[in-house]
Amino acid sequence: MSELMNLMKRLLSMEPTDISRDDILIHYLNKARSNIFGYCNVAILPVEYDDVMVDYAVYLFKNRDSVGFINKQEGERSATYESGIPESIRLALPLPKIKVGTD
Repeated sequence: MSELMNLMKRLLSMEPTDISRDDILIHYLNKARSNIFGYCNVAILPVEYDDVMVDYAVYLFKNRDSVGFINKQEGERSATYESGIPESIRLALPLPKIKVGTD
């Protein structure tokens, strides 16, 4: 997890030695992992998708104040938010698995 944390910190322009927000960053890494597992319908994900998971965790961290918003307008400025996993992240993930039958 430390390699993922270091990458996430670099992407967020944080010092690798700054541990003041580690618990928050770990929360978003775990949330990203859980959401990706749910989207892909898998219990594990190959390590080659770790960078995608970090990208999604950074996205979640940066947009944590806009959770639940679809559209936001302040004066003449407006923003539209994607719901769920952003398309750029989904395209980098393996296709979701379809489970047939019962376990």
